[in-house]
Formats: sequence, structure tokens, C-alpha cells
Amino acid sequence: MKPSRYNQFHEIEDGKTLFFNSATGALAEIEADSRPRIDYLLSHPDQPETDHDRQLLQGLVQGGYLVDDKIDEVAIMRARSRLQRLEGKTVILTIAPTLACNFECDYCYESHTPIRMTEEMEQALLRFGDHHLAGAEKLLVTWFGGEPTLCLPTIERVQKGLNDLAARHGISYSLNSIVSNGYLLDARMAGRLAALGITAVQITIDGPEPIHDRRRVLRNGGGTFRRILDNVADICDTMKVSIRINIDRGNVESAFEVLQELQRRDLLPRLQVHFAQVTSSGGVCADIRDRCFSGDEFSRNQVALYHTLMEKGLYHYDYPQVFASVHCGAMADSAFVVAPNGLLFKCWEELSHNPELSVGSIFASEPTPQQETNLARYRAWDPLKLTTCKKCDILPICMGGCPIMGMKEGHPDKGVCSPWKYNLKDMLVIRYRYEAQKEMAP
Repeated sequence: MKPSRYNQFHEIEDGKTLFFNSATGALAEIEADSRPRIDYLLSHPDQPETDHDRQLLQGLVQGGYLVDDKIDEVAIMRARSRLQRLEGKTVILTIAPTLACNFECDYCYESHTPIRMTEEMEQALLRFGDHHLAGAEKLLVTWFGGEPTLCLPTIERVQKGLNDLAARHGISYSLNSIVSNGYLLDARMAGRLAALGITAVQITIDGPEPIHDRRRVLRNGGGTFRRILDNVADICDTMKVSIRINIDRGNVESAFEVLQELQRRDLLPRLQVHFAQVTSSGGVCADIRDRCFSGDEFSRNQVALYHTLMEKGLYHYDYPQVFASVHCGAMADSAFVVAPNGLLFKCWEELSHNPELSVGSIFASEPTPQQETNLARYRAWDPLKLTTCKKCDILPICMGGCPIMGMKEGHPDKGVCSPWKYNLKDMLVIRYRYEAQKEMAP
């Protein structure tokens, strides 16, 4: 046995240590008097001296802190990544029935157009799905936009068609979801979606009412906060609701107030909350670039937000998710983002009616030369070939960061570091303290 290359020790108070492994996600608390034995067993795993040593050794193996001498952890990740990128066992469809939207958010990266999927497009999409589901084992569907709830009849027809195809091919669903601004998603619509198996929704709320209503407004300038919160209250027993709070310099000081409002309405225990970084993605967002945090800045503010929440008795934390292979659907050959006119893209941020960045079409069996070139960009992106990423001890929870951002920056040695690169210790400590306080609660 040998120590994993992804082991990390983080010293905390009272001589204790948090022992984290980024390849398994294991986190252990080590008391000061146990640290010498842990160090000894990591260096001499074949020489346990006592029953207590053997018990510790078993825990080190189970947590992935010790691995077999013959294992090359990077090679295993590379093999898994190649397999998941190419095998096609999971078909991932992100479908935008329209790019139109009833909101006009100032940081939106999309160019909105009123075009919606026609029934001809719907039938072509189902034929495309039928072709790619042959030989697959799983289908994941996400409804996106624009604002997809503007096109409920399209969603119902296509989702029913995909459900029928999945049943015919003997394919299981993991989860069908929708990304919505939440303004039209009332209890009645949630019931219709849930009946189709669309049982998860992500809704964005960007601050307390005054701030949210400056950032996420109707196209006529009207506010949206109260109606969205009312809808969330009505649907969170029907659908799994995830609240996304986009963070930049304009709302970071008040973002925690969203959780206070959710708590006041007795909604907080019934949903999930996630803080997300606003980025200036291309020309549509060029005018907000000065508002956006860098990755390092966002990570520090993320920690400050969670500390504020703990001080106010709102116990939430983010914990690293281990990927160890494909962590973004854009990297899988069997993942597609479908535009309302039938064009196919790899990334949500490139979604448009413009074929310039597309990788195919639901109407064509082969991509054009330009689409083939665009597809090749994604197939060539591999953080395991980037020197700095390959050596990084948090590679399994980052995997080079966002692929499209990495390709845009074009750094020869590394991708775009995730916030975990800058705040992992602080975020692990927040989780540790949260769990400690939960244990002490009556």
C-alpha cells in the first residue's frame, strides 16, 4: 500500500487536523494524540504494531487515504474519463424550446429571440432521440431556455415522446429537470410537469426583494420577487426545488438575506440553496465585467457568506463533489444542447440560433466542416494533459474547471481553477463546525 496522492492535512483548532482525500471525498477528524500514528501508518502501512493500528489502517484504506502500490490514480481517472466521454451509455439532452424570455436580467449571456420549436422540430427531435437511445442505458433531460415555461405544450409533447422512447428502448431515467425563472411555475404547472417525470427545478433568487427586483425584472420593468417566492412555496412539495443565488459585487453583502426570507416562510428545510459566481460570458455580459468577481475573490466571499449564515443560525455548506472522470456534460459525445431551430451545441453558454458555434443539427446525420471543427475543440480538451492540472492535489474535485472557460483562456498548462483551489480548507472547516454544532443540538 502507499499514500494517495490526493491526501491533504488541514490543521485546525486545539491541535486537531482535518484529513481530506479529494479522490474519494473522505473527511476525517484526527485528534492531536492520534496524528503520529496516522503519519506512521501512512509511511509504514505493512507494519501495524497494535490492534488500534490495525483499526486505523482499515479506516485509511476504506477512506482511500491508502491505495494499492500498483495503482496509478491519474491513469485511472484518464481511463474513466475516456470511457464516459465516448461510451454513449448515458444520453444527456438539454432542450431549449425557445430562447425568448419574460425577464430582462442585466447579466444574462443569451441573445433572446422569439422563435419557438415548431411541431416539425419536435418530431425531428424525437427521431434524433430515438437514434441516440439505441444502445444507451440512461437518459437525462433538462429543459432550458430562454424561459422554458413559456412553451409548456411543447414540453409536454416532447417529454411524453421521450418517455415513450425510453420505455421502448428499456432505458432508465435518473432525473428530469427544468431551469426556470419561476415566475410562471405555479402549483398547477408543477403538477403537470411532475406528471411527466420532470420533478426537479432550479430557480434563481438574487437577493432580498429590492436587490432581486433590480437584477431580475420583467421585460416591462416590473418586479418578480414576491411572485417567485409565492410559487416556490406552492411547488416545493411537488418538485425538488434548488434555489440558485448568483453572486457578484452588486449583491454579495445581502445574499444571505435570501436564506433568512426562506426561513421566515418556513421554506428553507424543504429545498436546496446554492451560491453561484456571475461571470462575464462574452459580449452580452461585457457591460457587467467590472461587477464580476475573479475565482479567487468569489471563493473568499463564498466563505464569508457561509460564516455569516452560521452566525445567524442558518446552517448551510457546500461540500466538494468527486468527479474523477467527466464532470461537465459538454465533454461527453452523447450530450447535446438543442436549440429551438434544431441546431446542436455542447455548452449552454453557446446556445443560440446562430450556427457559428454549433456542432450539428437534429436534421442532419453528419456535421458540417465548421461543426466538426467546433466538436473537435471539445474532444481535444483534456485537463489530464495539462501539466499543472495533472499535478494538482484537488484534480478529482475540479477536473480543470469549466471546459469552455478553459478553452477561451487557452492557457497551455492549466484549466480554470475552481473556487475549491482557494477555499477548500475554509469550506471543510465550515462543514466540520456545522456537523459539530448539529451533534451538540438538543
